[in-house]
Parts: sequence; C-alpha cells; structure tokens
Amino acid sequence: MASDEKLIKRILRRRRAAADELFERYYAKIYAYVYRQTGAVELAQDLTQDIFLTVFTSLGAFDGRASFRTWLYRIAANKVTDYYRSRAHREAALSAPLEDVGDTASDGFDVERLLECREDIQTVMKTVSQFEPSWAAVFQMKVFGKMTFAEIASRLGISENTAKTRYYAVLRKIRKEREYD
Repeated sequence: MASDEKLIKRILRRRRAAADELFERYYAKIYAYVYRQTGAVELAQDLTQDIFLTVFTSLGAFDGRASFRTWLYRIAANKVTDYYRSRAHREAALSAPLEDVGDTASDGFDVERLLECREDIQTVMKTVSQFEPSWAAVFQMKVFGKMTFAEIASRLGISENTAKTRYYAVLRKIRKEREYD
C-alpha cells in the first residue's frame, strides 16, 4: 500500500488509479465524519462528494506541512461549516417535508427522535459555524472526530491548552444558545 504522499505525486501526474485508491482509503471515514455532523444521509453523501472534488482540484496546493489526512479533515470541517452558514441550509431547514418521514417504524425505529437529533445537530453546528474556522475545527475534531486534545493540537499546530480553551469556549456558546431556545 502506497503512502498518501506517493499517491498524491501519482495523482498530480494524472494517474487515475492513484486517485481511486486515495478516494477509497478515505471516503468512508470522511462520510462518517460528515454524517455525525449533519445527521442526514443524502446531505452527508453530497458534502462528502463535494469535499473530494475540492481535494482533487486543490491537490496541487497541498504543501505537505501537515499530513494529507489533516489537510483532508480541515477541508471537510470547512465544507460542513460552510454548509451551515449557507442559504441552502436555511432553505432546507424551512422546507423539510414531514410527510416523507412517516411514524415510528414497526422495528421500533423512532423517527421523531431521529428528527430531534438531526435538529439538535443542526442547531449546534449553526452555532459552531459562527466561530472562526480554526475554533470550529477544534470542536469538530473533538466531538465528531473523537480526537484527543493532544491530537487536535498536533494537527492544527497549536498548544494543547489553546485547543482546550477553544473547545470549552465553543461549548459555553452552545450552552448559552440552547438556554435561549
């Protein structure tokens, strides 16, 4: 199995197989990361495709200062944040057809709980998107990426204390926003 850096060099030389291998290596992880932040299958699929489109069109700008994985997750975090700031998100939230959802399924799957969870995720991400991207990235990596503060600090090139400070500041803002709701 080739390293990410070797695959990137091959992709830049227009090797389709290398692009396919890199895509397959990271697609499921990025999709899971995006899905945890959106709670919507189709939206997660669309955003994941958009993330990889951005990655492959911007690969020439990858400078190698951070690992490819860190760069990829940074793009993913920014795309999710951009989505929650976008007009498309506001329109989708207002026009979601409830008749398409149905009731609790016979297998015990609670659709209402799913909708509450999705709404909670969207509310939280809307609040997170108000922060600077580097602050939002700390929150996203901790909550959705299940990373430690040390890992976050290493990936973002900041101190562990800075990562903690940013994370807890975002949490306080989320709690404050939830109190007003």
